[in-house]
Amino acid sequence: MKITKNIKLKINEEEVLRYQGCHNDKLKKVNNAIMKITREEIERGHHLFEPKGISSPVKIKQISFSSGIVELINGFSLNFSPSIMNLLKGVSYLVLGVATIGSSLENKVFELFSQGEYPQAIALDAVGTVSVRSLSSYMRSLVCQESKEQNLQTTKYFSPGSGDWDISQQKNIFQIIPVDKIGVKLTESYMMIPQKSLSWIIGIGKNITISSNKNDNSCQICQATNCQFRETF
Repeated sequence: MKITKNIKLKINEEEVLRYQGCHNDKLKKVNNAIMKITREEIERGHHLFEPKGISSPVKIKQISFSSGIVELINGFSLNFSPSIMNLLKGVSYLVLGVATIGSSLENKVFELFSQGEYPQAIALDAVGTVSVRSLSSYMRSLVCQESKEQNLQTTKYFSPGSGDWDISQQKNIFQIIPVDKIGVKLTESYMMIPQKSLSWIIGIGKNITISSNKNDNSCQICQATNCQFRETF
């Protein structure tokens, strides 16, 4: 088990604008007022981030491709969708991880909304989304780097609720790794608190059929091709 903290997050300005709805061709037409607010909220966000992450590798005991069930050596099991099962060919370990930026930023977003500061609230919320994605990406890059050093391959990452993988599997991740150590909890509807948190899984093995690459993104297995937040490849 590894706990990641005290990470200085890099916030991509274009990504923050994209999560405000300024995507694709609209990025070139952002007015000065929106740009000013966006940059101010990025700066504010740096004072509100409380980035933490936890990850742990778990050895696979058995994979049943027909049922979509992966049994782990620790006695737990995970149920995956067909598209994800296709990624697990040649996998011998799963690395489970959760990243969060804490609750300070989302509390500030709520405060700004209650004060009628809607453009600021929307921009800061977008900053939070980009920051937790950045932290999650950083954590996954460490997994890929360590695996490469051991001459192992990694799969694309996948998360409950993405693509056709049922979000209810979130509870299994929380049972397998002690997510409470980074202050993240799960509601009865499988939503994480703080809300700016992300969970993910990466497969590791020697002869993976579909391996990851440096441009890996969950959008690649998501079925919502018309989503305004979808990244292109």
